[in-house]
Amino acid sequence: MRSFFKVKTAEDIFESLRDIKPLEAESVTITVALSRILARDVISSEDLPGFQRSTMDGYALAAKDSFGASENLPTPLNIVGEVRMGEIPRFGLHRGECARISTGGMLPKGADAVVMVEYSQMVEDGIVEISRPVSPLENVILPDDDVKRRQVVLRKGTLLRPQDLGILAGLGISVVDVFSKPRAAIISTGEEIVDISQKPRVGQMRDINSYTLGGLCIKSGVEPLYLGIVRDRFEDLKLLIEKGISQADVVLLSGGSSVGVKDFTLDAFLSLDGVEMLAHGVSISPGKPTIIARKGNKTLWGLPGHPVSAMIIFDVFLRYLFGRLSGLSNLTEYNDHAIEAELDRNIESATGREDYIRVKLTHMEGKWLATPILGKSGLISTMVEADGIIKIGMNNEGLYKGEMVKVRLF
Repeated sequence: MRSFFKVKTAEDIFESLRDIKPLEAESVTITVALSRILARDVISSEDLPGFQRSTMDGYALAAKDSFGASENLPTPLNIVGEVRMGEIPRFGLHRGECARISTGGMLPKGADAVVMVEYSQMVEDGIVEISRPVSPLENVILPDDDVKRRQVVLRKGTLLRPQDLGILAGLGISVVDVFSKPRAAIISTGEEIVDISQKPRVGQMRDINSYTLGGLCIKSGVEPLYLGIVRDRFEDLKLLIEKGISQADVVLLSGGSSVGVKDFTLDAFLSLDGVEMLAHGVSISPGKPTIIARKGNKTLWGLPGHPVSAMIIFDVFLRYLFGRLSGLSNLTEYNDHAIEAELDRNIESATGREDYIRVKLTHMEGKWLATPILGKSGLISTMVEADGIIKIGMNNEGLYKGEMVKVRLF
């Protein structure tokens, strides 16, 4: 281990990533735009819905013709027509007249309200009695009630949801500009790591991290690029890292970050042109032996080989990083899905580092209980059992049973 590198705090790491820039924009159809990030504001070129429409089945009328109507003294109105869906009414209303209308129908000229069918009663052919008054614009949507022309409908940096795609469709916008998806090159290292199709010999284990990291990438809107397993040989490792940084925005290398004669990650990072070392160790647990380097807007991560440690580092730092690369304006959408829960036992912690504790959630008596799952960072089963993690701050010696904690959900 090189003595001129020192362990960095989590805040140091975030500070070194705050100037990461979003990727270039590209145009996509809204059929594939879900969960993409808008690269430009969307401004409406028209009003929506564009005409006065009914929100109820009933009768379109001038509201003043219903004033004074009651169950004991209903107001009779002449039915002069019916509004057909999707058509412009070819008639207008005069005093004492109304028209049948369905939800979504366009109000005829002379109407400014709709009385619900529940408050009407046919008394004879062509005449209906209204038993309740309505106010002007009651049960009516105005032409620009939904969206106004020149309105900023969706802002740059918005994570597109199904309802956002709906409003784009309503405005006739079929193509939008979004930030390109980040790409992450994933490499596993170690003499003991074998492909998942192989039966491990004693002392070997199947490659877990490629698939957990790949799944985390996909969940974060990132395209994983699986580069496979590399043995503890410097030149092979360097070549694969160079391939990763040429094809992706982030290189995720798991294993080879701890102290050892065969751990070449640091040397491989340092051998690349234009690379700046950001950290050789981070003051969090699990995940301390993490190496981070940067080349322009691209970053390289030497993650611990233990699955839990690698996943915690991803959850704490990489979701934030990918949010920046993706152009997301509200980074809490990437990094802060959490609930409040009551801790059901004491947890000890060492000062001088942030501890991330896996917890299982149980809902009892109207509240959430968080149960710590204690286990070594090499045990992937502890992550399978967990619902999320809680953070214990650097200057905190632990948490007490009964304290309310913030559980960041996986």
